Amino acid sequence: MLTLLRAGIGARVIAFLLVCLLLGSIVGVWALSRYSRVADEVTHDIALRTADLAEALKTQFIRNAYMTLRAMAGFQRVEGKNASDCNDVAYFFLTNTNGYGNIGSILPNGVAYCAALPSANKFDARGLDWFETALTKGDFTMGGYLLSKVTNGGVIIFALPIRDEDGLISQVLTLTADVNYISKILDFPYLPEETSLTVIDQFGNALVTSPGSGIEQGDNIARWEVAKRAMTADAPFVMEWKGPDGTTRLFASTSSRVSDTAVPGANGADIRAFSIIVGIPAQRITATIMGPVQTAGIAVSIVFAIILIGIYFFIRNTLVEPVKEIQLAAERLTFGDLTARVARKSRAGEIRTLANAFNIMASTLARREDDIRTSNARLQRIFETEPASVMLLDQDLRIVEINKVGLEIMGADNIEQVRGKVIRTTVIEEDRERMRMHLHNVRMGSTDLVTIQIIDLKGRKRWVEMQSANIQLDDNSAAAFISIARDKTEEVATSAQLVQAQKMESIGRLTGGIAHDFNNLLTIIMGNAEILREELGDRPKLEKLATMIETAAQRGAELTHGMLAFARRQVLRPTELDTNVLLGRMVDMIKRLLGEDIRIQIDAGENLWRVAADPAQMESAILNLSINARDAMPKGGKLTIETQNVHLDEDYASRNPEAVAGDYVLIAVSDSGTGMSQDVLTHVFDPFFTTKEVGKGSGLGLSMV
Repeated sequence: MLTLLRAGIGARVIAFLLVCLLLGSIVGVWALSRYSRVADEVTHDIALRTADLAEALKTQFIRNAYMTLRAMAGFQRVEGKNASDCNDVAYFFLTNTNGYGNIGSILPNGVAYCAALPSANKFDARGLDWFETALTKGDFTMGGYLLSKVTNGGVIIFALPIRDEDGLISQVLTLTADVNYISKILDFPYLPEETSLTVIDQFGNALVTSPGSGIEQGDNIARWEVAKRAMTADAPFVMEWKGPDGTTRLFASTSSRVSDTAVPGANGADIRAFSIIVGIPAQRITATIMGPVQTAGIAVSIVFAIILIGIYFFIRNTLVEPVKEIQLAAERLTFGDLTARVARKSRAGEIRTLANAFNIMASTLARREDDIRTSNARLQRIFETEPASVMLLDQDLRIVEINKVGLEIMGADNIEQVRGKVIRTTVIEEDRERMRMHLHNVRMGSTDLVTIQIIDLKGRKRWVEMQSANIQLDDNSAAAFISIARDKTEEVATSAQLVQAQKMESIGRLTGGIAHDFNNLLTIIMGNAEILREELGDRPKLEKLATMIETAAQRGAELTHGMLAFARRQVLRPTELDTNVLLGRMVDMIKRLLGEDIRIQIDAGENLWRVAADPAQMESAILNLSINARDAMPKGGKLTIETQNVHLDEDYASRNPEAVAGDYVLIAVSDSGTGMSQDVLTHVFDPFFTTKEVGKGSGLGLSMV
């Protein structure tokens, strides 16, 4: 054997031909002894394939009917049970589908109120098996063979009940399928002559028959053994039996059950449909006479074909394939596949030498590529794990590469969302000039640092500290830019909060100190004014002046009280408080303050949590808000006070630094008044800011609340 493998191509060809002739002889003898069994197996296989194809055609036909009715059920014009609208929809489906005689709908009382092709005679479906079954089961149903009063031809009926909002059947959509159309779609071109074709419904009535089958359309053949089995079959089957015409055939039949493929959930509902029965003639006598000759001729042909094909494959395997294998491996190597090798080792002569040389070259390239890949992987890990944003920009300042931190700053989920985006378009309008100068400095060759505000893809503003520089890639391309950025949003916000807190603390200390001293002065003024008013009881004009002094002092005391509350120097007495009860006690007082032109609505939340608060402070806060709302509704309106339990999560707390995550009771005061301008809204919580005229407000309202 080893000597033969090392021989020349001619010797190998001769040896291979001898082997092929020997194999051909063996195949011929085997074929002659097996021809009868092969013929039977082929006939049975054709029957099985026919049954499977018929099952697929039946399933598609029923599915088309089901999907047509389901599509029609989705129209609101049908759900409304308006005859004219329903007729239009039914006519649309009838004219845009094939094989249907009519489409319509029947009310639960049996009256057909809708049809694509209305009948002159009033149709009543009460008592019909398919209609009663549809009402009883409430699901897709198929009837048996009928003569249509519209087309005067044989039809079968499909029905689909529609339920209303209460789950009751409001109407039953119907579709009559032309049985002649079924015969048109049943095309089996590979079947032999004298093959019979019969389609029966679930009651054994013949819907479609072929000439010479001994069956007429409309005949009931339920007693025929093949039909009897087909009417109850749960899967396609093949059986040999004598047909109604007396000829023995191999009958292939579909199941009568409707599959889930046609109607979802149909197998669970045990829906029975029509069955397709194909009878294939066995032709045993012809097979006995002609079989050996045909088999011998086929066997000889196969042997010669094997010889020719063998020669082709032999030459290709010994010469063409080795060279082609080396060529394909070289092409794979050219396109970057460094695992490409010439796998066959048992080569002789120059082919083996060439293959070994190629494998050595490929291995050397693979080792070099591994070194490069390892280096790139390290750089990529550094790039991705860098705690700052790293962006690579092209000459037009478009993003080429960006790491994970950069995607987070840009508000992107993946690089494709930002790749090609011009970086300066993300900068807010106020900082674009600074960004332009930054990029100009970088273009001039310097490394520049700038802090700007950007708007990410999710619409959020971020403070970013960006340091950029020129970078020359190693592929001789034009110079690009590298930018390293850090998110400074939280740092800037913290700094602003610190400044605001220091400012508010200073204002509070100043306000508290002034309020205490001013309160002492007012106490003296109020005491003396009261004594003076009592002493001037017999001098009305002077008494009036003393009363005015006392009233002004009282107003000053009230202002001082608010200033002390703002400065957090007022003594608080928090108690366990039910906010709904507090509001209930305040309703009458609020109504008197607001007047008759303003309606008050209290939306009290159920099972409201109790809070620890000073009742007087709570009342003051609600009254402040209510009075502000009254001033915003000079012509009247509606004031709504709402309470409810709320939970502030960590996400809310992160976006509102003054809040702490946890459970709270919300008190919301809203009005139908004039609202606020953007400028007013910006300063609305500043101490001593007010939009009211002089003498009509202290300017501590919302800041104190």
